[in-house]
Amino acid sequence: MTIKNKYTINDISKCLCDEFKGQEITREEYLNLSENLSTIQLTDNSRIYKICDSNFIQSLLSEKEKTEIQITIDHFNKICNDIEFSSYQYQISTGNLIIVILESTDKGMLSSFTMDGIGDFLFNCLSKFIDDDIEKSENPLDEIIEELKHFKPYGKYFK
Repeated sequence: MTIKNKYTINDISKCLCDEFKGQEITREEYLNLSENLSTIQLTDNSRIYKICDSNFIQSLLSEKEKTEIQITIDHFNKICNDIEFSSYQYQISTGNLIIVILESTDKGMLSSFTMDGIGDFLFNCLSKFIDDDIEKSENPLDEIIEELKHFKPYGKYFK
């Protein structure tokens, strides 16, 4: 049985704004979030959304995700004395910001999306809008968090 995508990019945009408190932003606003961002992967049909209500984002997270965020925050606090809390990377890594880029090859239906931020619930909701199998790429931060769980400092200063 083949299920065809019945959702237009406008339907999904409305859902992001109404249900997930997303705000559509321009390419320029996207680039202003960080100097490391680029519009190379964006097409003329790309739509960019940011979700920056940290209380709302926290309400979407599983207990496992909340634990991983706490490990990340603890790690940042231990190793970074001069961390910029408003930086894009810190906001994304600590569950205070999610960026979603919707793509459409035919200017009508959602063909793909990119999500930068923590939130399996949102990712799974967006995945249901596409009839193809979704491949979730691994986040390098996930690997670091897993390694930090097993890290035990040693030496004369860590007794």
